Amino acid sequence: MFHLDRRSLIQAGSLIAPALWAGRARPLLAAQEVPATRARLNVTENPFGPSPAARKAIMACVPQAPYYVEDEHTLRDKIGHHENLEREKVALSNGSLDALSLLSSDIGRKGHLLAPQPTYATHLNYAQRRGVEVRYVPLVHHAIDLDALRQAITPETAMVYLCNPNNPTGDMLDHTKLLSFCEEVSKKIPVVVDEAYFELLPSAEQMTVSSLVQSGHDVIVARTFSKVYGLAGLRIGYILAQPNRVKQLYSLTTTSRNQAGYAAAMASLGDKTYLNGAIAYLKSCRGMIYDICQKNGLSFLKSHGTFVYVDTQRPAEKMKAALAQRGVDIRVFDAPAYQTWIRVGTATPAELDLFGRALPAALQDVPKA
Repeated sequence: MFHLDRRSLIQAGSLIAPALWAGRARPLLAAQEVPATRARLNVTENPFGPSPAARKAIMACVPQAPYYVEDEHTLRDKIGHHENLEREKVALSNGSLDALSLLSSDIGRKGHLLAPQPTYATHLNYAQRRGVEVRYVPLVHHAIDLDALRQAITPETAMVYLCNPNNPTGDMLDHTKLLSFCEEVSKKIPVVVDEAYFELLPSAEQMTVSSLVQSGHDVIVARTFSKVYGLAGLRIGYILAQPNRVKQLYSLTTTSRNQAGYAAAMASLGDKTYLNGAIAYLKSCRGMIYDICQKNGLSFLKSHGTFVYVDTQRPAEKMKAALAQRGVDIRVFDAPAYQTWIRVGTATPAELDLFGRALPAALQDVPKA
């Protein structure tokens, strides 16, 4: 049976900047002394939530709760300044998912969507439910094959979707090759690059493709405050794109932003102390998951995201059920070549400790494929 020792728990928690603990009652002590009864490893967000500055902003906006957010310009301008883009190339969204879903379903009406598999596909599934065809290109050696995607493009292809780093594999695309691909393909059709986890990439600000938006290419960069910033429940994200794409998204949007999400995003953007502490903690969590897998003889993919893709050598759905019986939730992706793989998300030390204790029994219960 696997246990994270007391030192591991303390070290993991201490990687978060002290500011992250504001507003949480004795979190380290709770992590050490109160075992988790449920581990939510099926999600990939920073489990400690908003920064202190974001929490203060949320409380300060309470008097505005009776009113809709009518002025989005301030946050769009702040994002634009951060990215060296004019406001007309920034659009807000309820998380990045709303923007991805609405644009995918609208653009996809002109033909079909193209994406690697496995990848994040909630928005692609939404488009399919609305009658849009989605075609997938399998990964090669667990990595997105840009050459194969390029060859799969036909005159009927309406849009290409890429997630970098890819979810669930955590693979990071070669930046030079990605820029070249986007430059070439976007001359004919839009390329969406989902950068939900880009903050965790090495030299992250140099790994984004937002420079292509600056130079006028039909590239749509999707970002979110849900993951590293811990604002998933407040539904706030944005896209960077050409003005016509921004107008297209806003023409499809039926709701405005919520006051709390808007205020929290304003306070979070550019908060380097919080961001650096969160990144360090989430990377430490990945290391804990690696260690648990190694102790159980399981192979896994090194990840640049807030998750690890693990080959259990057993039917993934059965492993999901076996772990759920022991209080651990994980996620399975629908991909023919990955029927034994599960995605394990980063979480609190106590939740990872529960995963480490539950995994051996689950592996014993489920026969190998």
